[in-house]
Amino acid sequence: MPMRLEARTSCEEPLSVRLKAGQEEAADELVVLYADRLLRAATLILGDASLAEDAVQETLLSVVTRIDQFRGESALYSWMYTILIRHCRHYQRHRRKTQSSSSLLPPEDFSHIPDPEPPIEDAWERCQEGRRVSRAVEGLPPRYREVIVMFYYEEFSIPEISDMTGKPVGTIKSLLHRGRRKLAETLGGEEL
Repeated sequence: MPMRLEARTSCEEPLSVRLKAGQEEAADELVVLYADRLLRAATLILGDASLAEDAVQETLLSVVTRIDQFRGESALYSWMYTILIRHCRHYQRHRRKTQSSSSLLPPEDFSHIPDPEPPIEDAWERCQEGRRVSRAVEGLPPRYREVIVMFYYEEFSIPEISDMTGKPVGTIKSLLHRGRRKLAETLGGEEL
């Protein structure tokens, strides 16, 4: 579960300072702390694990090489996520030009499997439901998918999403509303 903004900011200040000082260990720590989380988000946004890996790799490289541009006005992760979104958008544009469609199956580790205590049938059903929801999210148009992932999976606030995407708060609210409605239609249930 992501940390609140205040906690993230206070934990990351030393890392950003060490990155700006060019410490190699800081770059390694950055990868350890954030690569998996960024990969999960990128895979959900892009619907392609291979493209997601490329986007994350480019994001991490951009963060390390452009750390001097980080002004500390947001959490380091928020700044990194903004860079990730740009790379994901680039891959989405490129994919639309070169491919008509691709597989949208999520990696198996995206499904939440409960403690081993419940019967295996319950765990299987939850796993299948998690996959069904992931596929539904990946089936959304990119503009909705992006804000749904940022809001529900990454737990960014609407103002944070607005800052990261450069879209007005009202637009973010509208995209979330429409994205939830499309998910509900796909999943055959009520709006989230």
